[in-house]
Formats: sequence, C-alpha cells, structure tokens
Amino acid sequence: MSKKSVTCPVEKAISIIGGKWKILIIYHLSQRPCRFGILRNKLTKVTTQMLSKQLKEMEKDGLVNRKVLNIMPPSVEYSLTTFGISALPVLSTLYKWSTDENKIITKIANRKSQKIERSVTN
Repeated sequence: MSKKSVTCPVEKAISIIGGKWKILIIYHLSQRPCRFGILRNKLTKVTTQMLSKQLKEMEKDGLVNRKVLNIMPPSVEYSLTTFGISALPVLSTLYKWSTDENKIITKIANRKSQKIERSVTN
C-alpha cells in the first residue's frame, strides 16, 4: 500500500516545522548560531535526546546547518540555512498573532499547563 501524498500547502509546511520544539529551535537559531549545549539551556523543558532528534530531522530537511568545531573538547554549532531563514516570516506572523491575542492565548496556555501538571502529579 502506498502512502497518500500531502497536497495541502499548510499540511506540507507543518510536516517540516511542526511539533513542539522545531519552531522554538528556529527562533533561537534566528538570533545567532548556537552550540548544542546552549540550545539545550534555552529549551529547558526538552530532553537531550529529543533535542538531538529534532536537530537531526531539521538538518536532514535542510532547515539547519551542523558544523563540527575543531576545538577541544569537540563541539557542534547549529545555524539556520537559507531555507530555515525563509521560515522566519511565519514565526513573525505567529508572534504578532500571539501578542495581538495575548489575553486569550495566555488564558488558554495557562489552562493547558495546569492540566498537564495535574496529570503528571496524579
């Protein structure tokens, strides 16, 4: 059985930048290239394994560059590709929507956060 191809442009875009962490990774890399540890510190709720997985997917999809630095101890730096940079207007629009609708979005986000906290503590 063959996979059904995605034809909706929004669905295609979400398949590349969607998920909990990719948009935040793009945002942080838009500020400046970052080493893995710095990204990990900025994204305090992501696990090391998940961050690594997301960065590998983003590199494979052409959103980020991975540069091995020739220093001791060895380190890796990530930066946005031209394709990754092309997603920044989407983040800008998302930012504007979030700030324009701040009261509603904050209320919903807090409710969702409390719901998650209750399910973890139970």
